[in-house]
Amino acid sequence: MIDSARAHLDSHPALDVASIDISATAIAPGRLEVHVSGSRPVASARVLDWLDTLTNTSLFLQVEANPEQPKAMVFGRLPDGTPATVIAPLAEDDVVGITRDRIGDWVLHWLRMQAVDVAA
Repeated sequence: MIDSARAHLDSHPALDVASIDISATAIAPGRLEVHVSGSRPVASARVLDWLDTLTNTSLFLQVEANPEQPKAMVFGRLPDGTPATVIAPLAEDDVVGITRDRIGDWVLHWLRMQAVDVAA
């Protein structure tokens, strides 16, 4: 899994990584967990960058489990099939007005709207 992560980052050098956790057990398949950082616009742009490099993706904006620490996540696979989750921690103020967890296209649209400031 470490080699898969390195190969993916080598082929996509612009991807941002604050930290990487790799978990593997004999019971379950391994998983790569990537954390990105930055302000809401920057973190949103970084999640979208990762989204473009993964396959079989789904998006999740988590606000209910811990309202003081919401996060945007993309679940997917590296091109070699390695499961990967990319997580962008957000501030409580970043999700004011969002009262429940969101998935899919809603999150994609929200991330794109947040990342507009980075592209400008």
